[in-house]
Amino acid sequence: MRPCSSATPTQTLEAASPTNYFQRRLAICLVLTAFNLLVVATCAGTLYRATAYDTIEQVGVTLLFATLIGSLARVWFLTLRSRTR
Repeated sequence: MRPCSSATPTQTLEAASPTNYFQRRLAICLVLTAFNLLVVATCAGTLYRATAYDTIEQVGVTLLFATLIGSLARVWFLTLRSRTR
């Protein structure tokens, strides 16, 4: 049996390719976008109707949805920026 040396690094062809990295990030962005659309479509109306009579709760729900959209925009921005590098 050959001795296994952990000092010799091994690198797969997939890890060396920046195109695969971009494709993975793009796939993640598409899944996140679909998930966020599903969440907004199913929950937004219910949450706004539930908080219709309390202004502070409605501001909180609005901030939560704004944070959701903002984080999605950031993920897309970082993904598309990595494409130009």
